[in-house]
Amino acid sequence: MSYAERFDQTKKTEFKDQAKLAADHNESKLRGAVTEQACSGERSAPVLYYDSGKAQRTEGRVPSNRDTPANRRRRWLKFQPDFDSGEYIDSQDKFQGMSDFQSPLMMHHLGNIKRFIDQDVIIAGMFGDAFEGQLGGDTIALPSSQVIPATVQAGAGTSATGLNLQKLKASRKKKALHKHDLDAEPIWIALTAEQIDDLSNEIELTSADYRREAGPQFSSDGKLTMVWNHMFIEYQDLPTKEVDYGAGPQLIQRIPTWLKSTVYLGVWKDVTSDAYEDTSKGGRPLYMDHRANMDCRRVDETGFDEIECLIG
Repeated sequence: MSYAERFDQTKKTEFKDQAKLAADHNESKLRGAVTEQACSGERSAPVLYYDSGKAQRTEGRVPSNRDTPANRRRRWLKFQPDFDSGEYIDSQDKFQGMSDFQSPLMMHHLGNIKRFIDQDVIIAGMFGDAFEGQLGGDTIALPSSQVIPATVQAGAGTSATGLNLQKLKASRKKKALHKHDLDAEPIWIALTAEQIDDLSNEIELTSADYRREAGPQFSSDGKLTMVWNHMFIEYQDLPTKEVDYGAGPQLIQRIPTWLKSTVYLGVWKDVTSDAYEDTSKGGRPLYMDHRANMDCRRVDETGFDEIECLIG
């Protein structure tokens, strides 16, 4: 009896339950730090973003109704093909692994989906183009004004540096000057182990007064988790680029900082798992499939900054 023939309804229900548990154990590291919007249909979905304003005091004994329509902008989440990970079930080990959410088989494929969401959807979307206008026809690249150069540092130095407190101060100040309420939501920052080391070493060398001002927070195991309103997410697969600051090209890490309210994740299809006979193949083998469909974009550039950091 083939594996497809042994895969009855009871086995299928068990597989889907275990796949859901495996997905829960392979959650995206970045998904909780962006705003989600459910999307449907095979077309792009709009996001209405309202600019902030301020009320005015009425005048006269019988004031007329004030007509102050909100200035709203329409950003677009782009419908794209699914992303998936799967394989043919052609051994007893694989067949048994379908019934165990902790099996290497399950963890491998759901881990592939998680990494795609983080790296190819969320990170790529934050650094990539945004789309505005009635039908998303206006393309908006990340403005250079939202890039904090690698040369930002305390004192008069002009060489590229790793992550430092001055860069975090600049990120915080830029968002505050655009009137984002930093008491209402933290600034999120994705960074690698190297940037955490850079910052930890600098905090150890600064004065106690400066440390109190920056407000560093540490986890129970001593890991740095927050500085200058920035909540840390350690993520090793951030993009890089080469930049010449006058001494030849240098490898630079691109560090994203953002407010949850200004980055949207459109979800057309959340992570789903299925298994079925592949009728296009001889012998109709059993195929296991995991897939999702999402897109991520900035909706307000003033709530996002890229910090350039020298690597090494």
